[in-house]
Amino acid sequence: MKNTMLFKYRQGLLLLLIILFYQLSSAQKNIVYQPEWNSLQQHKEVPEWIRDAKFGIYCHWGVYTVPAYNNEHYYSHMHADSGYSKLGTYQRHIALYGPLSKFGYHDFIPMFKGEYFNADEWADLFVKSGARFAGPVGEHHDGFAMWDSQLTPFNAKQMGPHRDVVGELEKAIRKRGMKFFVSLHHELNYGYVKPKPGWAAADPKYAKLYGTPMPHEAWLKMWQGKCNEVVDKYHPDIMYFDSWLENIPEQYIKGYLAHYFNDAGQRGQEVTMTYKGNDIPEAIGMVDHENSNPDHIIAQPWLCDYSIGTGFALSWGYTAGMEIRSPKEIVHKIIEVVSKNGQLLLNLSPTSDGRIPQNQQEVMFRVGKWMWANGEAIYGTRPFSVYGETTGEGQRVHYTRKGDTLYAVFLDWPGDNKTVHLKALNNASMGGGIQSLQLLGLKSLENCPFRMEEQGLALTIPAKTRIPSDIAYVFRIVLKDSNHNVNENGQQMSQSQGNHAQAGSPFFKTETPLFDIIDGPDTPVINEGMPGTTGIQGGFEGGACVKVNGTYHLFPTERAGQAGMPPYYDRVKTRIGHWTSTDAIHWKRQKTLYQASGQYALTADDNPINDRRAALWSFIPVYSETHQRWYGYYLAYTVHKDIEPNHSFGRIWRAESVKKGIEGIGGPYTDKGIVMEPGLDTQLWEGRQGVASFFPYPVGKEWLSFYAGAYPYARQEDYPAKLGKGWFIGLARSSSLEGPWTRMDSSINPVTSIHPWFVENPLVSKLPNGLYIAIFDGGPEGFGLHLPNMMGYTLSKDGLHWTAARYLPIQAKVKKWWDIMRTPLCLIPEGNDHYTILYAAINNDKRFHPIGMVRVKLNRQALEEIGNNISTTN
Repeated sequence: MKNTMLFKYRQGLLLLLIILFYQLSSAQKNIVYQPEWNSLQQHKEVPEWIRDAKFGIYCHWGVYTVPAYNNEHYYSHMHADSGYSKLGTYQRHIALYGPLSKFGYHDFIPMFKGEYFNADEWADLFVKSGARFAGPVGEHHDGFAMWDSQLTPFNAKQMGPHRDVVGELEKAIRKRGMKFFVSLHHELNYGYVKPKPGWAAADPKYAKLYGTPMPHEAWLKMWQGKCNEVVDKYHPDIMYFDSWLENIPEQYIKGYLAHYFNDAGQRGQEVTMTYKGNDIPEAIGMVDHENSNPDHIIAQPWLCDYSIGTGFALSWGYTAGMEIRSPKEIVHKIIEVVSKNGQLLLNLSPTSDGRIPQNQQEVMFRVGKWMWANGEAIYGTRPFSVYGETTGEGQRVHYTRKGDTLYAVFLDWPGDNKTVHLKALNNASMGGGIQSLQLLGLKSLENCPFRMEEQGLALTIPAKTRIPSDIAYVFRIVLKDSNHNVNENGQQMSQSQGNHAQAGSPFFKTETPLFDIIDGPDTPVINEGMPGTTGIQGGFEGGACVKVNGTYHLFPTERAGQAGMPPYYDRVKTRIGHWTSTDAIHWKRQKTLYQASGQYALTADDNPINDRRAALWSFIPVYSETHQRWYGYYLAYTVHKDIEPNHSFGRIWRAESVKKGIEGIGGPYTDKGIVMEPGLDTQLWEGRQGVASFFPYPVGKEWLSFYAGAYPYARQEDYPAKLGKGWFIGLARSSSLEGPWTRMDSSINPVTSIHPWFVENPLVSKLPNGLYIAIFDGGPEGFGLHLPNMMGYTLSKDGLHWTAARYLPIQAKVKKWWDIMRTPLCLIPEGNDHYTILYAAINNDKRFHPIGMVRVKLNRQALEEIGNNISTTN
C-alpha cells in the first residue's frame, strides 16, 4: 500500500449523507443526543479531567443522621417489624420513639435542623484534604431531597434545615476550583418501605416521601423529574447512581441521560455519570466499584467509592460511636486504585447538625498533608505496564506514570541504607535508561543511588535518611528524554487518549485524541453463518485490507480448522481468503489465495522433511510502483503438536500478482521465495515463532519492515524448550521490496519504545502531515499481563523511532459485541479526514472469531501538535 497510490472516494448518496452528518456533529458539544442507547454512546463516557483529578469527596448527610443508628438505611430497617431487623433497629426504634402508628420516619425531619451547616467550611476541608471534585448525596433511598425541589415538598429547603444544601455546596465547591458532584440514590425509594394500614407513614400526605403509596407511573415521572431538576439547577460535572437503576424502566433512564448530556453540550461542559454492575450499557458512563476495586489494571477508567466509616456496621451516614478509617488506610486505597486506572471517591459522614466530626476532619487533614506533598504521583498520572509488586525484600510497591516520569510508591518503608529490588522495572519496561531517582517528602529532594541488575532496578535508601512519612513513600524516577514531555512551565504533561498500560516515552505532548471515534455497526460485518463463511471453523485473525478504485479488498487469515477437532486446530489448518465489498459492511468471498496443509511436523526439530507450510497467516499486500505488481507477504509455519505454542519456525514468503497493474490486487499470485526466516542472524527475542508477521513500508529511498516474534528465549542454550512470554516487534531493512532483507541490530530490536512486550501485527501508513502511523493489536486484557484490550497505534517522524502505544477505545461509539479486541486490518483514508478500520475480535463463548468495522476521524489539532513535538530519538 504505497503512499503515492491515489485512492478515489466513491460512495452512494446515502453514505455521503451519513458522513456529512458526522462531520457536522462530530464535536461533542454539537451532538443532539436522543433517548436511545446508540445515540447516548456517542458521548465520551470518561472525561480526561476526572482521570487527572483522581480524588474526590462526597458526604452522606440526610434525615437518617438524626437517629444516628445502624446506618443510612435506617429508613427501611425501622419498618422491618416482622422477624429480624438489622442490629435490632425496629425494636430499638419502638423502645425509643414509640410504635410506628405514632412515630414514622417523617417525624425525624423537624429534628434534622443542620444548624451548624456551613458550605464554605465543608469546601475548605475538601480542598485541604487534596480533593479535586466534591459534592453531596442529593437524595438517598429515603425520598428526602437535599435541594430546593419543585417536585416534592420533602426537601431540605422547605423542611428540616430550610437550606438549599446542594445549591450552597455547588457555589462553595466551584468557587474553590473543584468540579461539582451529586449522587442520587432514589431509584430504590419505590418499594423500599411499604407502609401498613395504621402506620403513621400510611397517611397520603407522606406519599411523595415513602414513594410506594404513589401510582408507580407517577413515581417514575417524579424520579426522572428529580434527575432533570438537579441538572437544570446545578449542572453537576459528575452524577452518581447507586446499584438499583435496574428498578427504573429504560425509557426514563435514557430520557434523563439525553437531557443531561444535551444540557452539558450546550454549556461546553464535559460531564460523566456513574453506574454499577450492568445497570446501563457500556460506553455511556463510568463503572463504580463500591468499597472495593479490581485486582488488576482495567483498561476502561473506573471509580471506587469508599467510605470513611468502617467496622462491622460499615455505615456511610453518621452513626453514634461509628468507627472510621485511618489516614493510612485511605491513602493506601487511593494509591492502589490509581495504579489500576481508577479514581477514588471518599465518603464523609456529617452529623445531623451539619458538622463534620472532628475525628473525621483530623483524618482528612493527614490525608491532605500526604496528597499535597506527594500528589504528583497521583494527580494527572496514568497506569504503568503493571500496577505494582511486592519486592523480594517484602515491600509492597505501586506504580504510576506521567510522561517520562515514573513513580514507585512504597506502602512499606525499606529503611535507610537498605537496598530493594524492583523486578518490574528494567530497561525494556521503562523504555530506556534512568536520568534521576529521588525520594519525595523531605525538606529537599533526596537523590538515591541505583543500578540496573539482572533481577531489576536496585534502589538504595541513602544512609541516615529520616522517614518522610508514616503513610507511604514516593520515589520519582525520571527517565531519559523526559524533556520531551514537559510543558512551557516546566511541568510534566499528563497523558491522554486512554493510555491504560503504557510503556516507553510518549515523545509528544497532546491532550487531544488523534482520532475521534465516529461510528460503526453494532454487530460484526462478517460473522458465522454469513455467505462465504462455510468451512471456516474458527473465524478470522490477521491479514490486511486495501481499497482500490472504490472496492475494498480484504485478505484475512481464515481459521478453517476441522470439524470435530479441538479449537486449537483452527490455528493450524488455515487459509488466506480474498473478500470484496463496496461499503466495508457487506462482503462477498471471492476465492482462496492459499491453503495450508494443516499437517503437523514429524519431529521437534526443523528439518527438510517437515512441512514448512503447515499453517499460513497474515497476508499483507503492498503495491510495487517499480514493477507495477502487487507483492503479497505472508507467514508460513512449521508446526509440531507437542511444542507450545503450536506455531513455530515462522518464515515470511513473498508472492507476486500475475496480472500487472493495480487491478491485479485479487490475484492469482505466484510465490517468489522466502524473504526472512530463523537462522544464524536470528535474535533471541524472536523466540519460538521465529518471524511471525511482516509489513514493509517505504522510508526515503529504502524500505523498512516491522516483523514480529513471540515466546522469546533468554539465552541460546534455552532453545528449543525454555520459553519466555511476550509478543515483540522488530525492524528489518532493504533497498528494495524484493530484498534481500536484513535485521537491524539488537540496539534497535525489539522496538520496546512502543510497548515493552506486546505489539502484534502492525500495519503502517502515512498521515496527511507526513507522520508514519502503525495500528496494531494492543493485546487482550488478561493473561496476567494487564493489557488494554484495545487496538493500538504508534507514530513516527522518520519511520524508525516510534512513540509509546496509544489506544483506540472504539467501544465509546460502537456497541461492544466482543470480549477480546484483536487485530486491526487497515486504516483506509476515505477523504475529509475520515478513515475506515476493519478488525478481528473474539467472543469468548464462541469458536468463530468475527470481523467488525469502525469509522474514525482524524483530529487535525492533535495532528498539528504531534507534528510539532514528535522526536526522532528513543
